[in-house]
Amino acid sequence: MLFGKTRFVAGLAMAVALNTQAAAAPPVFKSAEKPNILVIVTDDMAYSDIGAFGGEIDTPNLDALAKGGARFTNFQVSPTCSPTRSMILTGNDNHHAGVGNMAELLTPEQRGQPGYEGRLNDRVATIAERLRDGGYHTILSGKWHLGQGAGQWPADRGFDRSYVLLPGGDNHFGATTVFHKGAKYAEDHQLIQRPLGAYSTDYFTDNLLKLLDENKDAAKPFFAYLAYTAPHWPLQAPKEVIAKYKGKYDAGYEALREQRIARQKALGLLGDVPAHPIVGAKRWADLTPDERALESRKMEIYAAMIDRIDVNIGRVVDWLKANGKYDNTIVIFLSDNGAAGSAYDRVGTFDKDFGKLIADNFDNSLDNLGQANSMVWYGPGWGQAGTAPLFLFKIFSGQGGLRAPLIVNGPGVKPGLVNGSLTHVTDIAATALDLAGLPTDGKGLGPTGRLPVEGLSWKPLLEGKVKVVRGPNVAVGGELFGGRNLTKGDYKALWLNDMATNIDPSLPAGRWLLFNIRKDPGETTDLAASEPAKLAELVKDWDAYAKAKGVIVPKAGAPVGQIDPTHRNATGGLEK
Repeated sequence: MLFGKTRFVAGLAMAVALNTQAAAAPPVFKSAEKPNILVIVTDDMAYSDIGAFGGEIDTPNLDALAKGGARFTNFQVSPTCSPTRSMILTGNDNHHAGVGNMAELLTPEQRGQPGYEGRLNDRVATIAERLRDGGYHTILSGKWHLGQGAGQWPADRGFDRSYVLLPGGDNHFGATTVFHKGAKYAEDHQLIQRPLGAYSTDYFTDNLLKLLDENKDAAKPFFAYLAYTAPHWPLQAPKEVIAKYKGKYDAGYEALREQRIARQKALGLLGDVPAHPIVGAKRWADLTPDERALESRKMEIYAAMIDRIDVNIGRVVDWLKANGKYDNTIVIFLSDNGAAGSAYDRVGTFDKDFGKLIADNFDNSLDNLGQANSMVWYGPGWGQAGTAPLFLFKIFSGQGGLRAPLIVNGPGVKPGLVNGSLTHVTDIAATALDLAGLPTDGKGLGPTGRLPVEGLSWKPLLEGKVKVVRGPNVAVGGELFGGRNLTKGDYKALWLNDMATNIDPSLPAGRWLLFNIRKDPGETTDLAASEPAKLAELVKDWDAYAKAKGVIVPKAGAPVGQIDPTHRNATGGLEK
């Protein structure tokens, strides 16, 4: 079992080893002096999965990047994928960028309104458009999910070369099923056929390496965006990698959550703070032996997906080193949201017949789980082990949905740095521009008339010159599916959307909550009644944010977070 004394002590030893490591006009650079910039995004990876953030999964390549670079422990994203990815690529709030809601989940009052185009709109410029104007060669391999229509592909938004999955997801082995009915893939401006059987993480890495090879002798630096679809469900991985984790999760999700919290403390990433209890899942002790076997297998597959991501990132690092580019490449690694802990057969995203569709059309027997003809997710128990010690997970604006792991490695980055100040996904664009010696607001770069970048550069943080880029009076807001959040200094105001009660009827949806997330990152103690003035201050700030960004909150009592059955991609598959 994973949770034996020997394995746990080894994990703590690894923690100790990690801990012992220690906008003016742009200056004129020669092209060769500008750093290459590589942004790697995972899909639904949990905060604590990798070793450097407290996980037990075998992730030596990511751990090495963390050891030689910086880790950020208070990095905030959107609670789902395409809104976050719109902010990564533009540096603007998702409501300004066109993805105020996911295209698949737009409500009647949102559809057709500014900021709710369901794709990157023309109010914003992409970081690829801006860096290309600044002398960079720009490439993308992986998931797009920011527009499938004419003029909306990566090749239309600043990428010189791209191999891309246009919608939000697909079967990881490329198989056609009743759910994934043939997603669209493109090379530059042409639709292509993805090879059947190629595993998604391997396929996207293969294509990135091909694009890097094409440009390896060019004088221009590169901006590369590697956007994986793993570990997004359906949980699928090569059999031999799944076998590596057999039996390692038999102690259950409560045990895993406690072990990860202990390792985070040993790593210096977490103080002595309360952890939110697991909600919406049966106690491991109350599961039958068959149920435990099934749950354990889900986590084994999920761990294999993370393992395979790490192996492929190692391939990219090896290419950089072999081609003399590693020492001049900034690597930014993150997840697009918190763990996908929802029970999709009850959260309300799909219709009431979704469970029957799965049962009738997929082989989810224990021995077949993880293969191309299986369809499973890992649910609230494992999801909250992944977000430990935080509250909830993907879809929701609790810290478990908003906080993601972030690693930055490369020239100018102080090795071994751990930063717990508030950083935001819109900062990636500003940071990339700053590191490239270009205006951090993007002005003068990309198409004319676009909104400036609103994020803040981490360059002084990465150099160890400052500890924060946002002071205690700077408010950072967000909204998705009617869920709302506003962080300001040590405090956070939170409004859970109605879907939370589908996970657990006891959850306090539909009203403002208040937490001191410095003392209580797990959001265990609501301060709304004891500190009403502070809550009123943050709600006023959120109202100002919503007005400035054009937020359209779904009407009270209206269905939110539900797939529109008419909104399917060109081949019939749901745009997940």
